[in-house]
Amino acid sequence: MDHFDIAGRRRVPGAVALVAGALLLTGCAGSGDSDDDSATRQDVASLHSDAPDGSTTAEATPSPDDGRPQLRLDSSEEEKNRYWHIYAMCLKDHGHKMLTARGPDSVDDSDHSATAKAATKACANRLPLQPPELDEAKNPHYDDDYRAYVKCLNREGLKVTALPDNSGWTYDGNTTMSAAQQTKVDKSCTLEAFSATTR
Repeated sequence: MDHFDIAGRRRVPGAVALVAGALLLTGCAGSGDSDDDSATRQDVASLHSDAPDGSTTAEATPSPDDGRPQLRLDSSEEEKNRYWHIYAMCLKDHGHKMLTARGPDSVDDSDHSATAKAATKACANRLPLQPPELDEAKNPHYDDDYRAYVKCLNREGLKVTALPDNSGWTYDGNTTMSAAQQTKVDKSCTLEAFSATTR
């Protein structure tokens, strides 16, 4: 049975495949960052300054997410595709292996070479951030919102069953919806369920 993330994108065991139109990036998170994301972030040392009384105080440490493009719930497919394309091209330019048979922006998630790791680190600031509403760590209503999202999908005719940890869903039988119809339903249900105005 296929597994999908919050945006209806296929979830691959051991990695998350992010599908944005014709774009397929693997090894990156769907609704958040992947387990490997910590490897993509550059270490930032805390800065210290001497206070007037001679003590040392820690200054604010820049967030590793600073500079990363922030997607919104209502981001268009064109906007999302553009950001993922920029990220994929950065990885490619830094030597990460690509799966050209799947398309020019498809990243080979099985490439764990030193070059691939260096490319991932170099391009970390171009990895799009998912909307904060879709991040369990940032949205205190995430579980309730996710249940409302799955309920909406079923109400609109895309019969699915949520995974126990609310990290994705599986088809509940065969679907007769086209890919375009599924994308439309998924987007409308995401906006309906995760928009703060509906709470």
